[in-house]
Amino acid sequence: MRREKIREGWDKIKEQLKDAEEFLKKNKTDEALYFIWIVAENLVNSLKTTLNGFYLKEHREKTYILKDYFVLGILKKDYSDLFKKLSKYRIAAGFHPYTSIPKNYTKQEVIKFLEKIKELKGEVERILIKRGVLK
Repeated sequence: MRREKIREGWDKIKEQLKDAEEFLKKNKTDEALYFIWIVAENLVNSLKTTLNGFYLKEHREKTYILKDYFVLGILKKDYSDLFKKLSKYRIAAGFHPYTSIPKNYTKQEVIKFLEKIKELKGEVERILIKRGVLK
């Protein structure tokens, strides 16, 4: 994946964060949570591609990738548990009542997820800038 693709993806990430914030303002927590999860997915993919120099099609769970990046000192914080929760709740948000996963998250929790994803974005952005992908 070329740097241009990552930069294009970065612009999408910014838009997806804005969408999540807008949905929260409208009290549409399910939609906000879905966009927060998409941002998390895209951040991990951007970071993984930048660090590897190309897009890996391996389908290793992103929870483990985030844990590895923390253990290796690439990320300052461990975001693996956050991603695990987002992945679970995303299914509840998108498929309730057709899933056995309970829809038991609150708007306050979704706001906290958004704040933590913004922290992850900040860490990833610093790495992408350092690697010359972003300016």
